[in-house]
Amino acid sequence: MKRRVINQVFLLTVLVATPLVTVAQETEADYVSDNDGGRTTGAIWTEVGITKILPYNLSIGLDAGFRTDDWFNESSRFDIGLGLSWKPGKHWKFGIGYTFVNKYYLSETERKSVTEIEYKYENLSPDPTTFLGAPWYKDNDGTKYTFEGKNDAQKDYVRITDSYWRPKHRLSIDASYTNKFWKLLRVTLRERYQLTLIPSKNVTRTRYRTKTVTKYRDPKYPGGLPLSDYETYTSYESYTNYWQKENTIYSQKYQDDDDDNTYEEQAKQDVTTAYLADHENEGLNTITEQEKNKSDKTLHVLRSRLTFEIDKKGWLWTPYTYIESFNNMGDSWHFDKLRISAGVEYSLGKQHKVNIGYVFNHENDDDGDENIHAISIGYKFKF
Repeated sequence: MKRRVINQVFLLTVLVATPLVTVAQETEADYVSDNDGGRTTGAIWTEVGITKILPYNLSIGLDAGFRTDDWFNESSRFDIGLGLSWKPGKHWKFGIGYTFVNKYYLSETERKSVTEIEYKYENLSPDPTTFLGAPWYKDNDGTKYTFEGKNDAQKDYVRITDSYWRPKHRLSIDASYTNKFWKLLRVTLRERYQLTLIPSKNVTRTRYRTKTVTKYRDPKYPGGLPLSDYETYTSYESYTNYWQKENTIYSQKYQDDDDDNTYEEQAKQDVTTAYLADHENEGLNTITEQEKNKSDKTLHVLRSRLTFEIDKKGWLWTPYTYIESFNNMGDSWHFDKLRISAGVEYSLGKQHKVNIGYVFNHENDDDGDENIHAISIGYKFKF
């Protein structure tokens, strides 16, 4: 009897070792990157299941689930699924199922900052002779120019994709092995292949651009400045700043009249009409709304779950804990998700069971980049 128990433990260890060792090696790096950009939230996960026992050790089940985000403040997902299972013996169980999932995605924000520098030259043709030899002189294919200043533009972009619901179609095939040790501890290993089809989805994205412009004009020319100093010489006779507040565009000029690099500030002016006329009615701040297509996806995931339950004859309470890994088979077995749970199930007779537990869900996949602390509540009816 003792040898039989040892053999069973050894077999279970071999079955578990491969998927769980792989997870331990891959998740450490993933947790570092997740901490850089992920978020932490609380949730409520609820599930209701009905199972009908059929002949030939078959059973069919219907399950429905609903989840919230930010505890009770926001709906995040609902699903409904149908499954068929077969238990050929005491230890093994096989199943196949389909689940429809509707997932809520939070708004996405992207930021970008761009600096643009535009150099301005004045065409001196047809008589550039008075400028020959000046440090700002430029010859371009026979045409004579002089440098008159530059424009510095700072553009800050914020792109916000609105929150949206997106459906998923999920097919699964699984096999599980269960064994009981010391008439008390029930251990189950389940391997599930999960195929998820995600149709394309059009979402609304809004781009906000904030632009400030500084125009530098009339470079000073101290006599004898060598041409080689052109790139480093940045003293100007004047410069003007342009910015926008609400629907009004303002400008303010700074003039160096004393030739000592001390600029005198002039009064702020409303230049909205003139600026829009010169820039084809494009303001410094713009808001653009457009449709963005989220392309369709197909995901292949292997889910490995190891469950421990205290199952003693005569007890109505069944404490449990499990650990489950999600590995993306279509992305070099990338570790997508880790789920750890602990709770208790209570039997209300032979047909009714309720359970409550805690779930820690770390994910970095299509669903998001976050850590979820959830309270799980469930009800099962079997007949």
